[in-house]
Amino acid sequence: MNESSYAASNSYVEVEGISFHYALDGDADRPVLALVNMASHNLTCWEVVLQPLLQRFRILRFDIRGTGKSGWGADEAFTFPRYADDLAGIMDALGIEQAFVVGVAYGARTAAQFALRHPRRLTGLGLFDVALTPPVEQSGQRELGAQARAMLAAAGEPAVTLEKSWRFYENRDAALKAHTAHQHEPDMSNALGNLAVPVLVACGRQDMNLGEAQRIAAAIPGSSFEVMEMTGHGSPFFRPELFVRLIVDFAVAQGIA
Repeated sequence: MNESSYAASNSYVEVEGISFHYALDGDADRPVLALVNMASHNLTCWEVVLQPLLQRFRILRFDIRGTGKSGWGADEAFTFPRYADDLAGIMDALGIEQAFVVGVAYGARTAAQFALRHPRRLTGLGLFDVALTPPVEQSGQRELGAQARAMLAAAGEPAVTLEKSWRFYENRDAALKAHTAHQHEPDMSNALGNLAVPVLVACGRQDMNLGEAQRIAAAIPGSSFEVMEMTGHGSPFFRPELFVRLIVDFAVAQGIA
């Protein structure tokens, strides 16, 4: 997991005139798991959980418009509904009918919009480290993350090496614009209560979004909620094995995988 991974990844599809950087890995006979990046990350960040997830899924990763190696359009297209429609367009271009869509943090907002706008394309929904209300207070995340890492160290758990390349992008202005959508869009949690697919909501104990994640889970009848101990914001980068286990166990229990 280094800079060469970003340099070597060069698969693209075009959706409504925009070039999207993607990766599609794994056995074509397995159910598709679509992973939606957290803020300021490109698709290589998933390498920390990729191999164990490939034992169960075919995995689609992509850079949202304006981030990583993906293109972008007009400023008004930097919205979660548009990001969700972009994912649907990528799936169309790759011949993927349905997917279990999992988003982390900022990516969970896109996953939630995908569920609302393209419910028939969904086999299940995973919302990790999620908040859906604007604006979102995140000023304490660094301190809480340090607490979680200290707990993991004390418990003898291996630390995840955070690679600089996970945050690489091609255009600074576009990457900044890509992460403003949450400032303008309303809470959509009540609308998620009508979903007909299995929903997993999970959040770290040391994450400022924990209370919000609990509220969202409560608004979705029948959803599963998990608290991830010793885990800060950006849960795959604290406890990747737990992240994988939650996804796989949920998928198996729900008949998704």
